[in-house]
Amino acid sequence: MRILCHAQHLSGVGHFVRMHALACGLNAAGHEVHLVEGGRPVPHLRDAAEPQVVPLPPLARSGGSLVALGSTASVCSVIEERARELARAVERIRPDVLLIDHYPFSKWELDLEIAAAIDAGRACNPAIRVLCSLRDIVRQTRYERADSQAYEERVLAQLRARFDGILVHADPAFTRIEEHFGRCDDFPVGVEYTGFVTHPLPAESGASAAGPHAVLSCGGGAGSLAFLRAAMEAFRRLASGGAVGSMQLIVFASAAADTSELEELETAAGNGPFQIRRFGPDFERCLHNSAISISRAGYNTCATLLRSRTRALLAPDPVMSDQGFRARRFAELGLAAVVEGNPPDVGALMAAVEATLVSPPPRHGFAVDGVARTRALVEAVDTWSSSR
Repeated sequence: MRILCHAQHLSGVGHFVRMHALACGLNAAGHEVHLVEGGRPVPHLRDAAEPQVVPLPPLARSGGSLVALGSTASVCSVIEERARELARAVERIRPDVLLIDHYPFSKWELDLEIAAAIDAGRACNPAIRVLCSLRDIVRQTRYERADSQAYEERVLAQLRARFDGILVHADPAFTRIEEHFGRCDDFPVGVEYTGFVTHPLPAESGASAAGPHAVLSCGGGAGSLAFLRAAMEAFRRLASGGAVGSMQLIVFASAAADTSELEELETAAGNGPFQIRRFGPDFERCLHNSAISISRAGYNTCATLLRSRTRALLAPDPVMSDQGFRARRFAELGLAAVVEGNPPDVGALMAAVEATLVSPPPRHGFAVDGVARTRALVEAVDTWSSSR
């Protein structure tokens, strides 16, 4: 099969990380896979089955609005150029499957380029299947500016006009799309669950090797410096009181962190039991081997926690539409402790860390083989998707 994967990360990096894992898994199975890259560069471990890249002029979100990276052109003109380039790529590749991340449930700002890709795909290959690729929790965000009824109607209209199926990258025993979208009974296309998407665990390296340690992270989200500093202060106080023994806290800065943010974290660390690291591919191995993870509640971090069964403390980012629900569901299932607040209270963080360290390791039976299951569903797409 020829498969084109489209994901656009605007605020964090989670959409790219998940789609990159899917693209690598599909490519490893012998398919011809192309992955759109049109955002900030994301540091990641190079996979042996890297897909072919379709580069687009990069966009990101800053201050709530889209901005063109490395260009003085207007955002509107950049999106028009992206639409032209993406349509040309589709005409060249002639994909059998288009796998599109989150649209039409979000990413409405990219309507022009996604419509151009789908229309070009159907024009050059009438048998093409267009699939919507969703994370576990799908909620209207502040960027889809419509009331709930208009929002749901627009989602359904786009599914009806342009799509053939929906893949939800979750275990339905953890959450179902019905908990987040009110008109699932009106879906005009089939829905399948893949389990959670996780990357293969990277091999041990000098960078990831460490003695007894905890991990503090905020994923790719910007604006998490206050959270990281609060968690570091909580850990410093616990270490001073002997509550964490000789354990170090490995702190991963945001993927969006610049030099000044890294310098602030180094200053906050002082002579304490901390290692400050850039966001990078050694994160998952460090988390897998850690005594406790302290983090936001983004999809990829939580999927990694499910795979590793690491003791966890979640502090959901209230700006993100999915994190509060995910963190509370983890708590309900005994998979993590949760501390709210932006930033969370230092005392509350201390108490939660102490309680979590002596708790039993989390246990669950949720599927974390989402890459393999997605591959199987894509390969059998004609058996479950709608036919146009």
